[in-house]
Amino acid sequence: MTRIAIVEDEEKYYHILKEYIQKYAGENSEEIEAIWFQNGVEFLEKFHSDFDILLLDIEMPVMDGISVARDARKVDDYMIIIFITNMAQYAIHGYEVNALDYVIKPIAYYPFSVKLRRAIRMIRETSGNSLLLPFDGEERRIPTKDILYVEVHSHTIEYYTYSGISRITGTLKMVEQNLSDDYFVRCNSCYLVNLRHVTGLKDDTVIVEGHSLKISRAKKKEFMNQLSIFYSEAL
Repeated sequence: MTRIAIVEDEEKYYHILKEYIQKYAGENSEEIEAIWFQNGVEFLEKFHSDFDILLLDIEMPVMDGISVARDARKVDDYMIIIFITNMAQYAIHGYEVNALDYVIKPIAYYPFSVKLRRAIRMIRETSGNSLLLPFDGEERRIPTKDILYVEVHSHTIEYYTYSGISRITGTLKMVEQNLSDDYFVRCNSCYLVNLRHVTGLKDDTVIVEGHSLKISRAKKKEFMNQLSIFYSEAL
């Protein structure tokens, strides 16, 4: 399911956008959930990197759309932002927050549907290249390439990332299945290593960005084989 946040202070435009989203979903057999926020402050108070697309009005009281987008980007670099505006010249600021596009009021269905289709296609192309992980009580979208390795303690999974350590409950097998197509390989029963970040080998130890992780006898042959394949593809 695609989750869309609509941040729009004018109720009539919210209803127009909701109608267009429902029409698009029906025509394309898509599952889409749209949630309305009447201003940017309300949106930011409830935002935890849990939306795929943000439809954001630029001209709003209390807090303008550009400021809302800047604050949202501090939490989520990957959410797609489409500005809603009365005047195209305001949308030029979109480059500051890596906005995908903008829609001009009054909103017409066809150009809106084209932009929505493009946004959903981009989500599909990049899904699986990032994970929502908890950090200090809030969820953040982390690119899988920025995960150094994963460690399991009993049923606690620890993701070691450039942003710090994130802990969830689960099994390493579950994580391994989610990351199997993204250069992650077990070096023993406790560690799942991102081959992108292997910086050295010493005896039965793999060095991952300064962290020394034990390579077990049972996993050594497969791990070394996968590491060799990774380096040959990278060259």
